[in-house]
Amino acid sequence: MNKVSIAACALAFMATNAVAKNSMTHAGFEINPVNDVVYEAVSEGAHGGAAFWCAAGMFVETVLKKSPKTEIYVVRGAGKSETTGRRSAAQFTIDPAAAGITPAPLSDNLNELNVGGHMHASLARNFCNG
Repeated sequence: MNKVSIAACALAFMATNAVAKNSMTHAGFEINPVNDVVYEAVSEGAHGGAAFWCAAGMFVETVLKKSPKTEIYVVRGAGKSETTGRRSAAQFTIDPAAAGITPAPLSDNLNELNVGGHMHASLARNFCNG
């Protein structure tokens, strides 16, 4: 292997590790960064809004190491994944201003995943038990 190939492999390994630090797989979901402030919960099957909230809550507390009181905001409701191309994904953030969204009340129907809808990470994680 020449020096260029070794350097390319090393860069690919470092990039993979950097992304892996802000990624997670949990309960049928893969969470991937879309950019510096938006994350995408990608379903490996059919899941409702409560399951997306569960995955987001787990990610915020365990990967981002944020407080259970951290607010999670919907950036984009269910649709095609930007990070994997799968058909079922939703996007969220903990920084609505940086993501360019306006906080809005959470809908009574969790499956709607309306843009700006929000809840604490601890409440989102409660949906993991249902």
